[in-house]
Amino acid sequence: MTALVLLSLAHAADRRTPIVEAVEKATPSVVALEVEVPTQSPFSVFGGPTVASSQGSGVVIDDDGVVLTNAHVIQGATRIRAHTIRGTSYDARPIALDTDLDLAVLKLEEAEGLVAIEVADSDDLLLGETAIAIGNPYGLGLTVSTGVVASIDRQVEIQPGIYQAYIQTDAAINPGNSGGALVNLEGRLMGVNTAIRAEAEGIGFAIPANRAKKIADDLLLYGSVKAPWLGCDFTDINARRLAGTGLSGALRVAAVHTGGPCDAAGMEPGDIVFQIDGRPTASRADLNAWLAQKKPGDKVVLEAVHLDVIVARELASTDLPKNASARALKRLGIAVAALDGRGLAITEAAADGTWMQARLRPGDILVAVDGIRVDTPEDLAKVLQQAKARHQPSALFTVRRGRIQGHVPVAI
Repeated sequence: MTALVLLSLAHAADRRTPIVEAVEKATPSVVALEVEVPTQSPFSVFGGPTVASSQGSGVVIDDDGVVLTNAHVIQGATRIRAHTIRGTSYDARPIALDTDLDLAVLKLEEAEGLVAIEVADSDDLLLGETAIAIGNPYGLGLTVSTGVVASIDRQVEIQPGIYQAYIQTDAAINPGNSGGALVNLEGRLMGVNTAIRAEAEGIGFAIPANRAKKIADDLLLYGSVKAPWLGCDFTDINARRLAGTGLSGALRVAAVHTGGPCDAAGMEPGDIVFQIDGRPTASRADLNAWLAQKKPGDKVVLEAVHLDVIVARELASTDLPKNASARALKRLGIAVAALDGRGLAITEAAADGTWMQARLRPGDILVAVDGIRVDTPEDLAKVLQQAKARHQPSALFTVRRGRIQGHVPVAI
């Protein structure tokens, strides 16, 4: 009898593999997300709005109930419910998100007893090391799949013209896994799973933990990603204009701000930038996505064509100047007044300002900038500051004149 008991205990010990122990450690920090998004159905009564449900996953990064997930999982949601492995459920409130980088942070309301996941150094991954994906694929509930790290720096086009480095794994990552955890044998977070290739079989991707943590910290502290500023504005160059160069995209320097990093490095309007830090950069959005994982003050190297000569310029990046929005407003040459939630009235417009140059005028009503509604002067200052942080030479203004409303690009 004693021998049978000892044999049973030994067998149980054999079953407790490192994978089992890693899963036991990590799963309390992974939540299944149930998301409701309004939609328009042709089958609803009178074509009115209905609610569509979708599923995703999230990772607890703070014991107080802060959860990291993919932006595409919760974007546009009217209600989010988070379910833990212990059977508890919470309403979740979005704190901030960045769609270009596909990351978002949520707060679980009245959450108790949650455990934040431990985070690994994703710059120290090994090819071939065990990777464990934990999430809620297809809404089936908490599911575990295993594989290995197949690539630690796979460049993937997540949106047209935006490339990011991902961890590639053969652990199964399917719709619903998005926002869940990719962990190592210590149960520590290596990356945030992202189902970005619907046609993929045997291939999964995860946002490296170091980048995800930096972006999450920025979203929590500032409400947006705090990235280095280069002191110049860029416009995208269409790939057709680059035929024969081997480039899929590049950037043209549209303006250089006096005293900024680009100015100090000797860059000039008209320079063509095709690489940043040794990697091709296909668009302004791509450049901004790369900068988002860095901090103001970090050095970056731009490779560019300057006066028909290829040059490398090292830039000491900085914070965006606090008066960037004021300078943009001065260039527009306008004064505004709030209209009690109905936009901003343009009360004055200088003849030499870009507002008038765009054939706009005093008396126009400003409704939104770059798709973001503006109802107060503070709203306008914030959105202009964000536009300059993204190295934009212009913004898209939604303007109402009488009964007509339209979109007009205006230099800022």
